[in-house]
Amino acid sequence: MGIRDILKQREEARDKAQSGGDNGNFPEGVTRYVRMGKFGEVNAEGRTFAILAKPDDWYAYFVHEDKVYEGKTIHKFRKHTCLHSPKSGEDNLLDYFKSNKDECISCKVGAKRKLFFMIPVYDPEYNEYRVIDTAEFHANNLIADYDKYEKTMQKATKNKEYSIVGEAIFVKQVDKSYSLESGDLEDAQLEAAEKFIGIDYGYVDLANFREESDIVEILKEAQEGSIDKTKLPGDAAEDSGNELADEEGEKEYDF
Repeated sequence: MGIRDILKQREEARDKAQSGGDNGNFPEGVTRYVRMGKFGEVNAEGRTFAILAKPDDWYAYFVHEDKVYEGKTIHKFRKHTCLHSPKSGEDNLLDYFKSNKDECISCKVGAKRKLFFMIPVYDPEYNEYRVIDTAEFHANNLIADYDKYEKTMQKATKNKEYSIVGEAIFVKQVDKSYSLESGDLEDAQLEAAEKFIGIDYGYVDLANFREESDIVEILKEAQEGSIDKTKLPGDAAEDSGNELADEEGEKEYDF
């Protein structure tokens, strides 16, 4: 099998994982990712799920993202997963906090880097597991609410080992972040959620680790000044240098 066929199959596998995989039970337009935000599935009105893992078991990884709000959100380059991210539950997250210019081209060119989390939940509407994919700031708020909910249940049951994994949660948008509180699901729905606890959620496929060549193309289109394009490999660096030379020439001509 040629390299082009291999890369095509990898891309198709990532697309399949994100859209639900072979066993997905989602209608068109719905994916493994829970859409968050004002116009998403989790908005100010909120949605009820069953939580499938404790915070220590949520998947943490890094993305490269740089955006500003100027009446609307402007992305300085297309958001993408940092290649210097955990690819196994056995990896120590602390080993990835510093950027790695040898492992990730986006780190090398100075693209902004942020910590993200994937939170596995059971969605009773589709009878499937899904993931809430959210930035560190939002995850911190959800963890604080998770701990508060769990401690309340531990006091109520007089059991310090009580876990709310498998219990119903209600997640909604609050101001510029999200909150998590106790939810309400029928016993049959909670029983259905149990089969998804502790399974392989396919985090690595969902994180969509791209080939470096794909990332280079993304970085070539980055807004000027957001990264150092002179550090891009091959033609990309040469093109960036030529653009810079052209700009300088125009300035000299204007004077």
